[in-house]
Amino acid sequence: MASATASESNTASPVTNTATSSGKVSHKYRASGCSTVIILMQDETELTLIPKDKLPSEMDVDGLEVKFNYRTLRMAQPEGCTTGQPAEITDLSKK
Repeated sequence: MASATASESNTASPVTNTATSSGKVSHKYRASGCSTVIILMQDETELTLIPKDKLPSEMDVDGLEVKFNYRTLRMAQPEGCTTGQPAEITDLSKK
């Protein structure tokens, strides 16, 4: 069993991803029962994120461009969502 290094054991707060991403809020899957998603381009590929938590009402606007950090989650897609990856969205702001 490996022991924690001094820097790991003395960390007061969790490590935060500081690489801010940009994307667009979308409601294009609502007809199939999937709630709001955020669409971003990553390495010339469209990536669809399904926020784990509901977005604040002022940010849940179809077509709104946003900046945020995210962490993908290993969990099943919510009912009605057939496209996208569940993710924890943090530091969400208008672009």
